[in-house]
Amino acid sequence: MKKVTFVIITACFYLSLGFFYGNANAAPVTNTAAWTWDVLVLPPDEGWDNNAGISIRNTLEWHRLEIIERPDAIHEYEIEFILLPPLTETSAEAFAFPTTPRTVAILSFASEHVNRLLVNSAAATGVPLMLAGGENVFFFNNSRIMPFLFALDLFRDFRCRAFVDYARLTLPRDSRLGIMGARFTLNEERQAVICFDLFTDEGFLPMPFWLDATVRGSFSMVEQEVTQFSDGVLISHIGGMATREVWHGITAGRSPYRIWNGSAPDRSFISFNGMVFADQNMYLEERGGFEQLRRNIWSTRILAIPDLVAAGRANALALWLVEGLAALPRDNHTVRLSELFNTLGNVSGIPFGNQTLDINPNTNRPTHRQVNILHVRNRNFYISHTLNVEGLEYFEI
Repeated sequence: MKKVTFVIITACFYLSLGFFYGNANAAPVTNTAAWTWDVLVLPPDEGWDNNAGISIRNTLEWHRLEIIERPDAIHEYEIEFILLPPLTETSAEAFAFPTTPRTVAILSFASEHVNRLLVNSAAATGVPLMLAGGENVFFFNNSRIMPFLFALDLFRDFRCRAFVDYARLTLPRDSRLGIMGARFTLNEERQAVICFDLFTDEGFLPMPFWLDATVRGSFSMVEQEVTQFSDGVLISHIGGMATREVWHGITAGRSPYRIWNGSAPDRSFISFNGMVFADQNMYLEERGGFEQLRRNIWSTRILAIPDLVAAGRANALALWLVEGLAALPRDNHTVRLSELFNTLGNVSGIPFGNQTLDINPNTNRPTHRQVNILHVRNRNFYISHTLNVEGLEYFEI
């Protein structure tokens, strides 16, 4: 009888061990769903199975585990990151976010083309949409900010402020310069007006030149007037193709005039020697200061980070969201989204590599970002200055 009893007890012991180890990742018996906040996460357009996707996923997992080990988590709540499939421009148009009453935010690492299409879908959910980039996503509707939108990047008109800051360092204050703008365009006309106003406010003497960027040879119509007026700098807000035409016209005439291009830099411009750009994201991999983040995540959780910038953005968004949630009233176990919008808009001290970001509640973006002034030379971009540029608030034109 004793032998039978021992066998039964031993069998039960091993069965219990098998159940425990075989279900190490299974949900606990107690229902913890009521004490978990869900965060939906959109990957880069290429999906999760690449260096960027792996780095984002591992960084968010690191934060999930760190929050679990906090004595109070976040007001006794943990965070579950729900990984969504990648979207295309076609699928994004009709996409509906799978939110539940526990969903507190959406993090998007998708491309700018996809992000712009998601604004209406995110608005329908009522939860904040936090963009890892967002340079080309406009946050205002009839001059009023859409309160659910947040981004790590300054909006694209930061280049106007960056060029003014750069001019203050490199040009006499009484310099005259030309600002070329394209009428009836989505962004260029607005940026040319902003640029003109900012330079005027700083005591410069800008002259506006309005071109039709769709008409080939339009620069030649104002070329003589431009060269007679400006002191050597033409700030271009006329689009990439028209700016290339201007550069060819200036180069053919052996003119000393320089073009400061209001577009984003890309490899299509590396043959245009002397052209100047302002950019907040190029060279983040090499100079962004994210190595310590990689070492920390590996040493504490043994999670690989093959893409430093993707991890840096994921880390910043996660910290931003956690701080926003932690600032909510402790006695309120229901997230009031209007309160969350307010706390997210007032977060400060967000680590972003070698930068520390404070959020401006009037833009729901950082107050400042480091911006590199890039010069094209020998088929490459070279940094001449790194400026701490203030993001512009809504600008009425």
